[in-house]
Amino acid sequence: MIKVAPSIMCADFLELKAELLALGSADQFHIDVMDGHFVPNFSLNSSIITKIKQISSVPIDVHLMMDNPDEHIKAFADAGADIIIPHIEVMKHPNRTLSYIKSLGKKAGVSINPATDLSSIPYIIDNLDTICVMTVDPGFAGQKMLPNMAQKVAQINEIIKKTNKTVDIMVDGQIMEETAPLLVKSGANVLVMGSSGLFNHPRNEYAEVISKFQHIDEKNLKN
Repeated sequence: MIKVAPSIMCADFLELKAELLALGSADQFHIDVMDGHFVPNFSLNSSIITKIKQISSVPIDVHLMMDNPDEHIKAFADAGADIIIPHIEVMKHPNRTLSYIKSLGKKAGVSINPATDLSSIPYIIDNLDTICVMTVDPGFAGQKMLPNMAQKVAQINEIIKKTNKTVDIMVDGQIMEETAPLLVKSGANVLVMGSSGLFNHPRNEYAEVISKFQHIDEKNLKN
């Protein structure tokens, strides 16, 4: 079954508790942290994780869109993050950073921007639990998916297969009915759902939408 990770940045923060409860059937919550430097926007911090943990047992992955992730990893781990995903583009010593995340008892991942080369992935795969493929340039919700992203997912899937390791492939950016099947067919198994595919529905439909994407499989994938 495919995992669905609602992007909490896209939720209604005036009614966040109700939003989180309505999203309770999700496999994990996706928390975008933006520093205004690595991406031209600000969003969320470790305190939101602490609050979420008080009312929900859904695992939390934290996507660190910041220039200096190493300085903040422990704070997010202490707040209750279950998966910590910094960007490969800013990691000076990726294996050291990933090993540090694991030493804190958390799963480790990397996020990759659309134009980033994949050549470093085989050299860090032993320390990875998740690879998050950005299908849009990060920083803002509602963007259109860039071309050839399914091909990039397929390339990552082939790299993983050669290692015989179990690594989730997460996709983030305009994940919706028209794009998700192709990305899943290419190898993605974690869908970050935001304003394009989930939060554009009424709250009372969240569970139905989540279930639909969780059950995408080969028999209903588009050619």
